[in-house]
Amino acid sequence: MEEEFRMPLIGEKFPELEVETTHGRIKLPDQYKGKWFVLFSHPGDFTPVCTTEFVSFAKKYEEFRKLNTELIGLSVDTNISHIEWVNWIESTLKVEIPFPIIADPMGRVAKRLGMIHAESSTATVRAVFIVDDKSIVRLIMYYPLELGRNINEILRSIKALQLIDKTGAVMPANWPKNEIIGDNVLNPPPRTVKDAKLRLGQYKGYAWWLTYREIDKKEAEEASKYI
Repeated sequence: MEEEFRMPLIGEKFPELEVETTHGRIKLPDQYKGKWFVLFSHPGDFTPVCTTEFVSFAKKYEEFRKLNTELIGLSVDTNISHIEWVNWIESTLKVEIPFPIIADPMGRVAKRLGMIHAESSTATVRAVFIVDDKSIVRLIMYYPLELGRNINEILRSIKALQLIDKTGAVMPANWPKNEIIGDNVLNPPPRTVKDAKLRLGQYKGYAWWLTYREIDKKEAEEASKYI
């Protein structure tokens, strides 16, 4: 009987997995200890949308590394298929894929992470797991087979999550170009009546539960290129 797993949730530790990749066998999350990483799945090698995504990820790779973040792809294709596809992208499109891709032909890893498409037992959806430097899952995104991902949004999310950790703030919609508070950040709601009464005296805002503050403008400028 096949063992069943529940996919990891936001706030949980990323499960320990040993995987075969185009860069050799690696252990997750140990391989990226002290770093953030993005594990993303794609439906299949030698397909149009996936090819455009991998080119985009590759072209943004240094941006991810500036955020102390590594990339790792996954599909249920074989390692030979991955290698041939990577070589094709490099020779035809002149783009080198610098990050590893997990070969998962039996679907073991994809099933463990909840990446298998409901309409096909042999295709992975476009899932994204953002994992922090403590191996905690911080964000999960899912896209259908037909829609390519916005790589800048993944970068923006990492930048925002890292600032949340650094400042204790929370981020508004479309940060750093929010329609109400611009590139400022929000304060978490106060937890006591006493703190609620003090809020508008401490910060700018519209109500005791909706106050904001400035952050280092350089941080906001760096994030704005992802919008």
